This record gives sequence, structure tokens and C-alpha cells, in this order.
Amino acid sequence: MDFYGTKLNGKPYYSPVMAEKRRKRWDKIKEGGHFKSSLTVPRADKSESQLGMIWGLLMAKAVSKLADRGEDTSLILGIDKPTGVGISERALCYYFYSACPIFNEAGERITLRDSNTEEASKFFSDVRNYMASQPKWGINIPDPNPNWQNETIGDNLE
Repeated sequence: MDFYGTKLNGKPYYSPVMAEKRRKRWDKIKEGGHFKSSLTVPRADKSESQLGMIWGLLMAKAVSKLADRGEDTSLILGIDKPTGVGISERALCYYFYSACPIFNEAGERITLRDSNTEEASKFFSDVRNYMASQPKWGINIPDPNPNWQNETIGDNLE
């Protein structure tokens, strides 16, 4: 269970409801029982429109770079003979659904249409890492805003 609070005067502060839930959860742990504690800072998610724009630009840039190198669908099909058919954004998208699958919280495989912003952001990062790390691809597409993960919720995101 996650408990959300605020740091005030150097100490964690929980709302009364959150503090009560935390106390009840703590009371359920037997004396000598093990527990796991972690501390994270919530980060501002990218909006759906930002994610759509980033995905569109990522696909357009990748298709353009692959076309400039003369790559065709044999690259994504994994065959040695050229097919003579260029790689479309749609074909590339389906390829990445297979190479870098997206899973929801229930562990089900999903597509971008069904993903939330966190799942989509992870997928984009996986796709960028895949394209940069594969010897036959070698395409580096940086995040348009590399500092977004350092922007906390409540920061002025101008």
C-alpha cells in the first residue's frame, strides 16, 4: 500500500486519513515481522497530447532515418533478402509492440490506445533504447524534454 505525504520542517507529514491508514497497516504487522519501506518523489506525467506528439515525431524520424539508409521491411521481418517494401510508421509501430511490449498493472499486454501516460512513457523509452542499442538500427532519438523526470508535481512546468 502506498502512503502519500508532504515533507514539512524536515519531517514527513501525512493527512489525517492517510496517517490513520498507515497506522492501521502498521498495526497489522506482527512483532518481528518483515516489511519493506521505500521513498519516492512523484514526478509530473507527460500529458496525452505531449505523448502523442512525441510518438509521432519518434516514428517519423525513425522511418526517415531507415529510408535514408535504404532499409526495407526485411529489417523488421528479420530476413536477409531485401523485400523492396519501405517501412511504414504503422508497420514500425506493430513491430515495437512485439519487440517492446506494453503491460498494464494487471499484467495484460496492451497497446498505446489502452495505456496510461506512465505506461506510454516507459514504452517510448524502451523503443528509443531499442533503436539505439541494436547494431542493425543504431538510431539515437533523444527525448524532446530530457529533464521532465526531474520536474516534481507542483513545480511550475512552463
